[in-house]
Amino acid sequence: MSEHDNNHPALGWLLLRDGHAIPITGLEPEALKKARMRAVLYPEEPLKHTTGLNAIVGALGFKGDFGDYKRTHWPRLHQFLREHGCEQQMNAFALPWDATVLSFGPSSRPTRQCLSDRYFLGPAPAPRRVFLGVGVDWDAWQSRAQRMWPTVHWYQYHDLVVKNREDAIKWLLKGRNGLFGQWGFLDDKLVDGPLEKIVDKTYFTADSSPETRRESMLTLRGLVQVFRAVFDGADVGWVDILPYNDRLAFLRASNGGYDILWKDLRDAPPPQVENTGSHGLHTMDLPANLRQETDLERLLYFRCNVWREQEAHAAEQHFYDRGGSPQERRNTPSGTVVELFLRAQGTPMLPEHSTWDDDPPAGFREVEISGQRLLISNLVSVSEFRRMLEEMDYLARREGDAWERANLGEPADVPVGASWRDAQAFCAWKERLLGVPLRLLSCKEHRAIRPFLSKHYEHLSYQDFPWESWPPRPIGGIVPPSAVRWSEPRFEEPSQEIPEFPDDGGASNGGRKRWIKDFPPSARWSSEIPWATHQGLGFIDAWDAYEWCQEQGWISGRYWEGPIADHCWGAYKNVKLGFRVVMTAG
Repeated sequence: MSEHDNNHPALGWLLLRDGHAIPITGLEPEALKKARMRAVLYPEEPLKHTTGLNAIVGALGFKGDFGDYKRTHWPRLHQFLREHGCEQQMNAFALPWDATVLSFGPSSRPTRQCLSDRYFLGPAPAPRRVFLGVGVDWDAWQSRAQRMWPTVHWYQYHDLVVKNREDAIKWLLKGRNGLFGQWGFLDDKLVDGPLEKIVDKTYFTADSSPETRRESMLTLRGLVQVFRAVFDGADVGWVDILPYNDRLAFLRASNGGYDILWKDLRDAPPPQVENTGSHGLHTMDLPANLRQETDLERLLYFRCNVWREQEAHAAEQHFYDRGGSPQERRNTPSGTVVELFLRAQGTPMLPEHSTWDDDPPAGFREVEISGQRLLISNLVSVSEFRRMLEEMDYLARREGDAWERANLGEPADVPVGASWRDAQAFCAWKERLLGVPLRLLSCKEHRAIRPFLSKHYEHLSYQDFPWESWPPRPIGGIVPPSAVRWSEPRFEEPSQEIPEFPDDGGASNGGRKRWIKDFPPSARWSSEIPWATHQGLGFIDAWDAYEWCQEQGWISGRYWEGPIADHCWGAYKNVKLGFRVVMTAG
């Protein structure tokens, strides 16, 4: 079920028992009835209509059934709202795009769920007034900001003495980018009263110095103090929190608008795996690791009495403290980050995967990476992949660039050309045969086995794919080897109008890329593939051959690594992509 319908957008989602959730649009009896009809249900436990209505009433903190709510609780609640000047329901968290000027826009604003957790699960005393930006003239702020670009260098806000509100506004606009990602309710930044606690949501790698962390905190504290100097005492921006019962409260703005807050609130509907599956794959083609990602999201979603913002913050820093890099974090689902943290605390959400406890099966080799014993396969061959196609009828479900274009006419024993989704579908098939979960190597594991050819190519990583418009230039007189023969040339021949390579800075316009009428052309491996051995495993060491990583849409090779579309086998980037599978040794 969609999070919204056309007429009644959901404020948030209310958790019921047994994995059900409903979208709350209002508290009128009729609104709750409609919400019950839009419930996201746990597939194995359908919820009867009356039972669901009674469950909603209980989850909102009322005693009795839905009939009691209609006769008694709703009239009392309605009277409470009138007595407290709550005239019209509003969405206090629906701010205009202009609010991004102070990082209160859609992608970084404090959320309803964050406030709910702080109010119902945070430390006592619970906040009674918070800043949400309601009623602020954000258009005026945006206009003023356009005349004052942010400073290039950090100002020492902790040494700043603000004499008046105009000075505070000036300094706030100068340093506003420093507030991005910092909003929430872990601390007192947005809570009326003394700024006793400020949490820095900058996440530092393990090698960051104490001085760097201290400087970041001092700068943030000064910037927050400037922010509060601007808005403390103002009528606009702030809302009062009016408690009603132990699971329900209201937010009241100065204009008489009110909003709703409830315990164990969720900002989004629960994760669902329909027949179409996830990650662009049918459920039949999802290996255990990808199925587990969705299972984990659902388990985390339905936990109650958990201050999720606080837990997520601790999990983020734990990820870096254990040696994680920003690049690894971009490729790691947030649920996995939390699970790693919980596992370190002794409360994992998921069981350990089963392992292979015998000698390596044919085509696999044992390799130890960071203290973990892995069984890693050779590059999966065309014949192995064709067997999967025959047994699973995968092509009938497959979407993306035509698989045959990468493999038609290829010998049975050469590496298959495949998309990331193809590779995952192969894992799902192969793990049924072997009885243990299979996955692809992670980006970090690839690099532990096979480093970049040189620092030059390492520096190109994560940027847009460099060989799409120009072939790589020789370095030290050595031409990088190629491994792919295309049915049509991919580059125009050099001429007076078209140079052979871009200038040294790589900033030349245009390129030698040749447009293909019948795209994509077919691609076969060269008759002499440039193989190299690392840790006893064969790798193709060419600028136009790469392998898929477990991280969705990520490829790794000797000459580059980074993201490309997960449904392609590389044609639009002038490369051919293979993969190998891995399982954990017992």
